[in-house]
Amino acid sequence: MKMLDIARIYVSVNINNDDTSSTAMRAARLFDERTGIADIAEIDFAAIGRFKAAVLAVGKPVTYNGYLRYLKLLGKWALAEGYWTRNWFESVRKLPEPDAPHKTIEPEVFAEAMKFLHSNEALQPAWFWRIVIRFLYFTGVRRRQIVHVQLRDIDLTNRVLTASYRGSKTQREWQIPLADEVIEDLRYLIRRNENVLGRRMRPDDYVFNVSRFYSRYKSDPARPGRMDGPQFTGFMKRLSARIGMRIGMHRIRHTCATDLCDFDDDESPDLFAAQQILGHTMLSTTRGYVKTKVHRMRMRINKLEFPKQGKI
Repeated sequence: MKMLDIARIYVSVNINNDDTSSTAMRAARLFDERTGIADIAEIDFAAIGRFKAAVLAVGKPVTYNGYLRYLKLLGKWALAEGYWTRNWFESVRKLPEPDAPHKTIEPEVFAEAMKFLHSNEALQPAWFWRIVIRFLYFTGVRRRQIVHVQLRDIDLTNRVLTASYRGSKTQREWQIPLADEVIEDLRYLIRRNENVLGRRMRPDDYVFNVSRFYSRYKSDPARPGRMDGPQFTGFMKRLSARIGMRIGMHRIRHTCATDLCDFDDDESPDLFAAQQILGHTMLSTTRGYVKTKVHRMRMRINKLEFPKQGKI
């Protein structure tokens, strides 16, 4: 029995989220491949060291730490269920990671991206991708959430999006108010969907499915009618290459969080509202998403008053 076998069993009985399942399976599969083990009984610190060296030869510490987190989880479960006699991953420390601020997207990058999609049909269907970028910015949803948006989740009358448990890390649902610009986008997108389908959209129809509008994209036969997350990510990478600037789905989410809390005036940020929109269970997570802009720090600095002194 290899780590991949452990992962398959664990995922089948404990995981209900496709993204989490695939990540756990990938960590186990790469461990087997890069260590050359034939059975989990062969795992020891030397094997883990080989895996670490192989990952760092092509990746970063954050990548290794991500794999290690899932391997620890799988090892703990395998030990508890009697598949293993020792969890060798348990005492392995993660690598230090640079404490770099989360990346956000400057307005000129958004402007350049939208300008390219308005004037160039190289990335088809351009109209669809413009709607995707605006939707991501105005809602702050994750990739896994936009993949799962169904018509039932969109209330155009009350202008609310239900961030469904289907795309949630924690199986939670919450509501996000829809901006006016997004309302018009969604109405247009629904009409285009119905034109292609030749019928009214049903409540369980997925709203964002690029394969309906451009044959280059193929739906996953295992999930008919639904886009795959990598299709979004692949588009963002191609767009970044075309405009020569970095733009990505999680960067857009961080930008939404920052812009919700960083206004051009002196108004205090509402972190609690941002927390609700982003769907975080912990306020500290939201704070980690928000990058305080220099101009707001400058406003605070300029309010400082040095104590008055007597004559020198």
